[in-house]
Amino acid sequence: MLVADRIYPRPSYSVLWRVVRTFLRRGRRGPSWRLRGAIRTAALLGLLLPISAWPAELKPQTAAAYRKYLAGVEQRTQARDSSSTGFLWIDGKTDRWEQVRAGTILTQQIKSPSIPGGMVQDWVGAVFIPGATLAEAESVHRDYADYGKIYAPDISHPKVLSHDGNRYVVSYRITEKKFLTAVVDVVNEVRYIPLGPRKLAVWSESQSVRQVDHAGTPSEVVLPPEKGLGMLWAIDTYWRIEQRDEGAYIECEAVSFSREIPLEMDRLLAPILRSFAENSLVNTLAAKKRAIQSLPTYHSAALPSAHR
Repeated sequence: MLVADRIYPRPSYSVLWRVVRTFLRRGRRGPSWRLRGAIRTAALLGLLLPISAWPAELKPQTAAAYRKYLAGVEQRTQARDSSSTGFLWIDGKTDRWEQVRAGTILTQQIKSPSIPGGMVQDWVGAVFIPGATLAEAESVHRDYADYGKIYAPDISHPKVLSHDGNRYVVSYRITEKKFLTAVVDVVNEVRYIPLGPRKLAVWSESQSVRQVDHAGTPSEVVLPPEKGLGMLWAIDTYWRIEQRDEGAYIECEAVSFSREIPLEMDRLLAPILRSFAENSLVNTLAAKKRAIQSLPTYHSAALPSAHR
């Protein structure tokens, strides 16, 4: 028997889900949405507490399935990067371009396969910065020393481990808070791929992700790779930047890899994890936009009309 079993006995999640569903239904008929919120929170904590006590093992076949999926993403991204007409995701549909051009930070989840033992979330998002240039967008992207300021509080402890021309190896700490707090130290290899005077692709590929226990305390411990709760095993991002339409478009496809959600918990937790991944992407794009607009060289332009 695991130590975790003695502390938090393994529940029957099918039974637990029926209990949670019953309370949620009763909450809808209750006199106050605050009561419903309290019920939902208690139910979520009841589900998440056992997860926080169970380490997740990354099995070789699970890792191999993720690498296979990522290879497909990179093949698709490479084709987009070399396309003369389909470089940006937003150009695939007129309404996407119109919304982003009008100032919306647009996101969409990309369908990903079910991986036994793991979960893949693949999101793409786009933002437009009127008056910005490719050089300004690139300078913010390369400004790793200020990542802790630009993307606070999600990112901290940024450091360039090596740099050779358009290749970097960088490390930083990610803090995710959504009922449970997950802290991980990430090392990524970043490649800048110039595609002409007005286009740039940036690939950031996960090298290692290590869980941090008791972060920021004297008892802080950084676990070996692939050990811990498995809240994040890998994070790979693919950026596209294009200067046009009197401004700069910035797109990011973010692919994250983590432990799977037990089937009985999927209906409750999956929407929360999806919203967290989407919000994280939106926050990253919004922070990048603010950083570009705060540059002394930036000259804002009136938001153009969203018509081709």
